[in-house]
Amino acid sequence: MDTLPDFLSMNETDVREIIVRPLLERLGYRHGTDATIRTEQTLTYARCFLGRKNPKKDPPLIGRADYICDVISFGRWVVEVKGPGEDLTRDTVEQAHTYAAHPEIAAWFFLVTNGRRFQLYQTGVLANAMLDWTYEEMDDILLKLFNIVSPAAMKKRSKLAAADPGKPLGRGLASKLRIIGGEILYEDHEGDHPFFSAESINGLRLPVTGGSVQRGNDGRILGQVDVAKAVPLMRELNQAMGLADGYDFLSATEYLSDDPEHPSIFQNLVQTTTSAGTLVSIPGLGKFPVPFEMSFSAFTEAVGFVDSDKFVGTIRLIYELNFSKMPAHLRYVLEARMGKIPPTAQVKGAGRFEVTLLANC
Repeated sequence: MDTLPDFLSMNETDVREIIVRPLLERLGYRHGTDATIRTEQTLTYARCFLGRKNPKKDPPLIGRADYICDVISFGRWVVEVKGPGEDLTRDTVEQAHTYAAHPEIAAWFFLVTNGRRFQLYQTGVLANAMLDWTYEEMDDILLKLFNIVSPAAMKKRSKLAAADPGKPLGRGLASKLRIIGGEILYEDHEGDHPFFSAESINGLRLPVTGGSVQRGNDGRILGQVDVAKAVPLMRELNQAMGLADGYDFLSATEYLSDDPEHPSIFQNLVQTTTSAGTLVSIPGLGKFPVPFEMSFSAFTEAVGFVDSDKFVGTIRLIYELNFSKMPAHLRYVLEARMGKIPPTAQVKGAGRFEVTLLANC
């Protein structure tokens, strides 16, 4: 490093944005990609526990991991940031470990830092840090760090020794399963943009109409899930954006978990762009062209376990629409009616799901 930051004038937020986020980008992580950076992760079970869960006695998790570096459908690691004036104590390490070890995150590694010093741990091995370095040593340590937590390293780590198409998917499960039914319940959705109100999504129940679960050629478990759309509008918009009625979920887990305290994590990321002039059809309004180019991304994460003949759990969704290419005259007209229109719209939500499995004969 050529020059040292002015640590005396920095707080925790400064460390995050001036030191940590550029480091994550050097390692290959960027928001909105398949090696994304997530913040403010909401945990459905926001308590740490040993053995059986007991919400009345388990200590609450205070706060959330500052960053989750997620190589979607392969694995993830977390970063906990402190201010430059705080020491990296045992409490700091244990706090970060509660996030990394939480069943809805299941991170392989976690990093703690105050900007001056950095410590990388393997989750579950807290006696000694895997790597321990100072800000001045960053360039010297970067290659070692890259070989452990870069997206390429995470993908390499997740690969099974051999992709065995006949390998059982889990305890008591065949190597290939059919999905013959189920339901998704959408809850706790909220939007941050005048174009979108997420209130209509809350309470929505969509039937699962079919699908399959099997191993892909790379050894990951692939869940193909077909979901009925609630109204024609959703189907039309999905088709305009190049989205199907089905979802391909991938997991680097070796087997489907039947343990609710150590669930399997499946993820799906869809990114697409709709060109200006693309025709969409809305019931009652007929067909009309989209007036400007829109880019869209949808991240979905399903965390669940096998219970008898069902795979059950929770689902988390993040939808983003980008309107940065909206023509200035159109933006002026809309903002005159609706107020300031941010260039990106985001809808975040959670819910529950249940799918019924049947051995593929």
